Amino acid sequence: MLIIEAEAKILRQQIKNLKQRRSSLSAVDSTEQNIWNVAVEYFKLFRYGLRVEREVSANTTINSSIQLSFLRTSMSPDVVFNTQQGINAMITSWRYITYAFQALEMELESLVRSVDGSLVATTRTSVSISEHTLCNVFPHLCGDGDADLNRLAGKLVGHRFHMCGVTRFEWNAASRRISTVISQAGMLAPMLRLLGGLEDVSRVYQKSRMSLDFQWS
Repeated sequence: MLIIEAEAKILRQQIKNLKQRRSSLSAVDSTEQNIWNVAVEYFKLFRYGLRVEREVSANTTINSSIQLSFLRTSMSPDVVFNTQQGINAMITSWRYITYAFQALEMELESLVRSVDGSLVATTRTSVSISEHTLCNVFPHLCGDGDADLNRLAGKLVGHRFHMCGVTRFEWNAASRRISTVISQAGMLAPMLRLLGGLEDVSRVYQKSRMSLDFQWS
């Protein structure tokens, strides 16, 4: 009888351990699924930049409620976005970029888990340069006084750039939200191919409001 009771006790403990292990694995699977789902949805919603539902004035717009709702439910309130912080900073950056460039498109090419636990996406971002872009991103190229700057402006207008990029997502397990989004796209290589020399690239970016890694400054 004592042997049976001892075996039953061992069996109960084994069942308890298995339940705890299953619960732990379920939590890991849930976290893994959540961060992947959020990353995929982010690129789906922002593929063409920040959508504007209604323009109130030249400087005021009402942004897509779907995009705003997604950011508020999936990102930490103090989410780190490149060199800035907060959901409003994300919205502001997306608004500037979408407003400044024509036919913005950011395509997700791959998504992998890195050794440090973050999720890393490789992207392909495409934008077109217009006169509007020059005035808002490269304002020093808008004037008519410098023949060399006019030459560079002439090369840029009408050109479509394709940039390889990387976006890294970090997950906060406590809040079950994204805590960090670091996004970059390489403008140097396509710009160098178009202009043909680093000196011309330097002149284009001398007073640019955009960095060569496609960050609004």
